[in-house]
Amino acid sequence: MKNGRFPEAGFTLIEVMVAMIILGIVATAAYATFQFQHASFTVQNRVAEAQQNLRSTLEIMSRDIRMAGYGIPAAVPVPIGLLPGGDNTIRNIRTLNRTTGADEIYILYMYDMDSSLPPTDAPGGMGGYANTLIVDNVAGFWQGDLVLVRDDLNASMFEVTQPPSAGTLDFAVGGSTNLYNNSLWPHTPFPGYGANVTVSKARFVRYFIDDVTDPLHPTLMFDRMTGVLPQPLADDIEDMQIQYGLDTDGDYVVDNVVNSPTAAQIPQVKQVRLFLSARTRMVEKGWQDARPALADRAAGPTDSYRRRAIQNGIVIDLRNPG
Repeated sequence: MKNGRFPEAGFTLIEVMVAMIILGIVATAAYATFQFQHASFTVQNRVAEAQQNLRSTLEIMSRDIRMAGYGIPAAVPVPIGLLPGGDNTIRNIRTLNRTTGADEIYILYMYDMDSSLPPTDAPGGMGGYANTLIVDNVAGFWQGDLVLVRDDLNASMFEVTQPPSAGTLDFAVGGSTNLYNNSLWPHTPFPGYGANVTVSKARFVRYFIDDVTDPLHPTLMFDRMTGVLPQPLADDIEDMQIQYGLDTDGDYVVDNVVNSPTAAQIPQVKQVRLFLSARTRMVEKGWQDARPALADRAAGPTDSYRRRAIQNGIVIDLRNPG
């Protein structure tokens, strides 16, 4: 018997179906919003990572480029085959220009280390055929270091072949990793260096892009030029182009910009203009972009990477030009 005060209550089938449809619409909208926000967050993280790669690259390379030539009174002999174009001397920079690939740059300067590890002196000088050098202090020098021996007119670069001890740096010819010592025998200038020459670490480096080891993830590499394998500096840097500002008339004002300075033009280089392109680590579905044209290299084909590029060139003044 029905109770008039409490009639039977419930939902009809139509009401349940309508509720389920509404719930489905709301859930779909919520999921689509989540998917969109997640994709946007992921993309922005990847773009920010590419931007950070550019910043870190610029900071490190700018420092080395500004210092190029510091403490080097004259061109320093190096082993044949290390520098592009068959060059075998360097005082500040050497270049390798490509129009179908990334450029390279080689940089040399005296490395003061820091205030607690300044350059040292060799009171007795260095004979033309000497393979050891007695210095005032060996602190901060290690086996495998490249070392500059210099006076006011000349400089030579050697590789330390033994752990320094008893105030002695060893540059013995022979062994596995001392091309510098073999190539400079007898030492320049002959018959050697006189008393109280300066001895310091050398920073001799090469920057290049490795797009062969992992073509999907090109990497800016840092090479210490000592036979040790180059090390990665920044991931997903797909292009590096470099231009050089020349002072051709000696008035300390750049009046010409070239992509590939000749050996005769290297002493005229007063500025380096750096162009870089970084891309996201992963492709993005539905996105279309292309490696931008930089300096004298044409743009690349369209793909699905997002990019950040320094297209106008960062101008870096050399503090110690030729």
